[in-house]
Amino acid sequence: MSANGTALVIIDMQRYYLSPASPFYRYFSDLSPGCMDYISKRCADTTVPAITMLLGAFRAHGAPVVYCRLCGVDPERRDLHRFFRDTYVRARAAGYDNVYPLAGDPLAEIDRRIAPRSGEAVFTKTTFSAFASTDIDARLRARGIDTLVFAGLATSQCVETTARDASDRGFGVVHVADAQADYSEETHCASLYSSQGVCGGDVVDAAEYLARRGWDRPADDRRD
Repeated sequence: MSANGTALVIIDMQRYYLSPASPFYRYFSDLSPGCMDYISKRCADTTVPAITMLLGAFRAHGAPVVYCRLCGVDPERRDLHRFFRDTYVRARAAGYDNVYPLAGDPLAEIDRRIAPRSGEAVFTKTTFSAFASTDIDARLRARGIDTLVFAGLATSQCVETTARDASDRGFGVVHVADAQADYSEETHCASLYSSQGVCGGDVVDAAEYLARRGWDRPADDRRD
C-alpha cells in the first residue's frame, strides 16, 4: 500500500474539550466529577504525544492528514445532532452557555499542540460520524484513500461512530489506541474491543503502527 492510500484522521481534538475554563469542561465536570480531569490528563500525557508522533511520520512521508471537528453555525444549535443540541439546551439552563461553541469561536479550533497545517483538510461535522454530515467520503475517495488511521476524542463516541461508518463504506480501519481518549479507561478499552470486532480493524499503539510501516525511521531511509 502506498503512503498516499492511507490517511490519518484526527477526531474532535478541540480546545473546548481540553480547556478547563471552557463551559463544556466545567459542565461535564459537574455532571461527572473527575471525568474531564481524566481526559485532560490522558491527552496531555498520552494522546497528544502519540498524535504528534503520528503527525510527524505522516507528514514526513507525504501521507494525507485530515481533521474533523464538532461544531455548528446555528446560534440555537439546531443544526447539531439531537444529543448535542439537547445537551446544549440543558447546559444553558444550568448556567453553562456555549458548551458546543459555534464554528467561528476560538474554542472550536483544533488544539494548538496538534494544529492543522496549510493544505490539510478540516471537516466541520454536526453529528457523531463525520460521514453523516460532511463530504468526507467523496473527498477521501477522490484522493485514492482506502485506509483510515483513527486518533482523537472520544473513543466510544465520535471516533468509534466514524470508524464504523468508514468500515461500512469499504475503508480499512486502524485504531491507534494511545492516540485516542475517552472519559474513562474502561469506556476507552471497551470501545476499542467492540470496534475491532465490528470494523475488522487493527488496534495498535502509535509506535507499533509506525514500525509496521517502516515509518519509525527517517523518510529517506525507508524502502516501500
